[in-house]
Amino acid sequence: MKKILSAFMCAALIAVSAFAFAGCSKADQASYQIVMITDGGTVTDESYNQSAWQGVKYFAEESGSSYRYYQPKVSDGETLSTETAEQYIDLAVKKGAEYIVLPTDVFEVAVYDKAPLYSNVKFILADGTPHAQDDDTDAYIENVMCVSFDSLQSGFLAGYEAVMAGNTKLGYLGSVKSKTSSLYGAGFVQGAQYAADQLGVPVSMDYADYDSSLLNYDYTVTLTANYQKLDDYKGDYFIVNVVGGTGSGTYTEGQNVTLTADPAENGKVFDHWECKSNTDGVKDSKVNLSTKKKPQTNLLVEKCNCTITAVYRDAESETYPVVVKDIDTVSDYYTEYLMSGNSATVTAPSAPSGMEFSHWETNGYVLEDTTQKTVTVTVNDDNKGVTLTPTYVNSDVPNFRVNVVTGEGGDGQSNGSGWYSADDVVPVSAAAPKEGYIFTHWSNADQLGYGADIVMANEYYQSTTFTMVNRVQALPEDMFDKGDTLIFAGGCDEENTVAEATKKYSDQKWAFGAQNYQLNWENYLGICVKDYGNAIEACLKDFKGGHTYTGDCSNNGIYLSYSNADNASGKVDEISNLLASGEITPTPVAPGADVRLVVNSNCFTLNYWIYS
Repeated sequence: MKKILSAFMCAALIAVSAFAFAGCSKADQASYQIVMITDGGTVTDESYNQSAWQGVKYFAEESGSSYRYYQPKVSDGETLSTETAEQYIDLAVKKGAEYIVLPTDVFEVAVYDKAPLYSNVKFILADGTPHAQDDDTDAYIENVMCVSFDSLQSGFLAGYEAVMAGNTKLGYLGSVKSKTSSLYGAGFVQGAQYAADQLGVPVSMDYADYDSSLLNYDYTVTLTANYQKLDDYKGDYFIVNVVGGTGSGTYTEGQNVTLTADPAENGKVFDHWECKSNTDGVKDSKVNLSTKKKPQTNLLVEKCNCTITAVYRDAESETYPVVVKDIDTVSDYYTEYLMSGNSATVTAPSAPSGMEFSHWETNGYVLEDTTQKTVTVTVNDDNKGVTLTPTYVNSDVPNFRVNVVTGEGGDGQSNGSGWYSADDVVPVSAAAPKEGYIFTHWSNADQLGYGADIVMANEYYQSTTFTMVNRVQALPEDMFDKGDTLIFAGGCDEENTVAEATKKYSDQKWAFGAQNYQLNWENYLGICVKDYGNAIEACLKDFKGGHTYTGDCSNNGIYLSYSNADNASGKVDEISNLLASGEITPTPVAPGADVRLVVNSNCFTLNYWIYS
């Protein structure tokens, strides 16, 4: 779960064993009846830690109990580890804690491990359920009381408010992997439908689970190498012909071109590059390579056509293979021969759809880190060669298809196609131009013909790289392009893509949030608040181990909040009361189930993005 961490840390940090603790006082040796451990954030983070701490304070001050908090040190962008969480639980118990309050699901495994060891201590776990490290099965422990929140009611409030605030074209981004997302989504649909019927106005909603196998949307990106006829090209150009390697092309003066020699065959080794000017009056020495002695070099294009040849010599000793197996683990993806003592740097093939690189298996060669996609290996007379087999596992994050194609005027296949996840750095190489053509640039497009936000390191170089973007963002963008004005993504692990999508439009596009820390995010109409403080105070007043307290409209555990009060319609309180009393009872929908089953309105239309 993402958190926004405050820039201000506790002024006094007391070192206990090997740990640093915040929220300390001079009486750090005293015992405390109630201890809260933050997820690494401060108790002034305007989010879950602050809300939970308020609940602890209200109860403790009313009951006269002693209380304090610990704030583990967590680096920016990191999540509190189970190991660290368990160390703080041990400390709290050592200090005499009778109650330990744990806000957010980062404590699920830690409380599963530790609560049975401290049966005389009462644990309150907010927004999570204990489970083992490698097993997501919920466990109910006698001295652990859990707190959950009614996502179905929250979604209903969000859907109702979205329409009452004037939005009649809505979107929902969900996930089939998340029960919470499905409940938020079902509630959002029914809340919007209820408002549409109440107002008597037509309302439509686009609904898509980004990770569904039935999703009727193609995330594929096509990268095209573009060429132009020399007759149509305005400006000077120079033809580079690389023999025995890659880098051939038609270039302009000043371009920096990477040349790579083909892998040496058995019994051969790369010796040098041989350069020849093909322009009258220009000497061979004017062909400007950064080095002639290495199999990969850079050419600074000067005012001449040239031929550059990779020259190999007979190896002085036996050569040994470096072999990288393809994703089928049988065929060879890459082979290079080297003499003893020499090294090669290789990269695993791109992962298949829905998978990610896990590690290398070897023929006995010891890698320093088997989990790195790019590794350097050395052959010698003892190992007589190295064989590397890539292993792939199912990915927890989405990956996306990239097709690298050769445009008109290119000669052969351009390289770089594959499946990639966000932030992967992907090398691509355009095919050499046909005679009479010059490579001009790379372009990219999605399956609808729109730009896919791919930024090349240098779009004018035939061989370059790009950093893969999160293509899930294309889904909310497509919804906005179709006219939707507000999108909700409650419970979806890709909800940030909606926030980013809203920033691409000059006209107002709204997001609706389901995380407390999103309250002041740009372009958020409002959020569904989960009131940790209210729920934790209730659990402290009436602790029931092995049970779950549910925050909902009946106990003020959930409600809507707005970054700007002017955004509020003023109509939600009445609906919240009806939900609290049970007069409105939304129907839940299981993950991956057909959400259209909850639609029953002449005013509301649901566009379910699945293949029919």
